[in-house]
Amino acid sequence: MPNPTVTFDSNVWENIVDENKRVNNTIYNILYKSIVKKEVTPFFFEGIVTTETIPKKYRKDYFKNYKATISFQINNEKPTIRKGTKAPELTPYLKDNIPKALNLGFKFIKFPRIGGIGIKIDEKYIAKDKNYSLKERLERSFEFAKYVETLGAGKKQLENKLDGNSDKGIINQTKNDNNTNQKQYAKGIAEWVDADVLSAHYGYGIDYFCTNDKASGAGESSIFSEKNLNKIKKKYNLKIVTPSELINLVSLDV
Repeated sequence: MPNPTVTFDSNVWENIVDENKRVNNTIYNILYKSIVKKEVTPFFFEGIVTTETIPKKYRKDYFKNYKATISFQINNEKPTIRKGTKAPELTPYLKDNIPKALNLGFKFIKFPRIGGIGIKIDEKYIAKDKNYSLKERLERSFEFAKYVETLGAGKKQLENKLDGNSDKGIINQTKNDNNTNQKQYAKGIAEWVDADVLSAHYGYGIDYFCTNDKASGAGESSIFSEKNLNKIKKKYNLKIVTPSELINLVSLDV
């Protein structure tokens, strides 16, 4: 396949971009060179600079106290903005390596949740709607996410860790939760992000999703469990591959 588009999971893109991680690794060096030569068009998910960057031990408190920024305007009056919770700070590692990824050609793919944590970034670093219109892309992403939740995975897994009542919303569920510890909550957030990554990936119609994720210790309700992955691949014809599989499938030079 000439110039395939690829969404890279965090456990892959960091190994490609970070010279200290790829230096003695043939696979990541091949992927790095293929991106430099524009043989592969790379993407990553906006969640890496929002939800994922919240330290695990603080994720529950962050969502318990989260308030969305609200903007409204009446006729031609000046817009009124009620600022919500400050976006989480990037880790030093991400501050160092995200600019490297953007300079290499990575673009952010997005999946906007109502009241979710957004990012402010130059439009040139955000993926264009090439395969589908904005409306179609969002419809595809939300359809995918809803299907994932019928499997008890993604956002639904976190809701079930709380009280299972999705009508309340994650923030209200978190505020009223006294049973889920920080570690369990952090895992639930990670699962939610994993599902939203794939939802965005499907929405944009990107060719391959490249990950090293084996759902280790995540259980059968994980989106990356063998059972759920088989269902998702069959229904949506997703091509989810490891880095070495990607190299073989798209015949990159070794």
